[in-house]
Amino acid sequence: MSLKYKVAALIVTAAFTLTACNDGQLSVSPVRDVQNIEVQNDHTVRVECETGICQFELTTANHDEIKVNMFYNSKLPFEKIEGVSVTGPEGATVRIEGNNQFTLELEGSDKPTKVQVIDYYRN
Repeated sequence: MSLKYKVAALIVTAAFTLTACNDGQLSVSPVRDVQNIEVQNDHTVRVECETGICQFELTTANHDEIKVNMFYNSKLPFEKIEGVSVTGPEGATVRIEGNNQFTLELEGSDKPTKVQVIDYYRN
């Protein structure tokens, strides 16, 4: 098989994999100053942000309430969330639930929702 066909097969496989991954599940993407971000389950996200100020995007095809837990590193949670800024109508649904946790409702449009979080005791 020539290199041209191998590359084409690889592209088709990658496109199929990316399409299959987004089946309405919650997905996350770091935007700025995020050291680690992971989906813990269909409604919970864990974000590590060393500086205390970061941006990330959340996407889902389902209308869901999402819980976000903020940490400086793998063990140290944010001490007090000062503010959460959300681009779009989802911003009105933000509720700070604790020192390092907030919730918001995503409309389920499969469009990314950009979130910026600021900790009061940021570095």
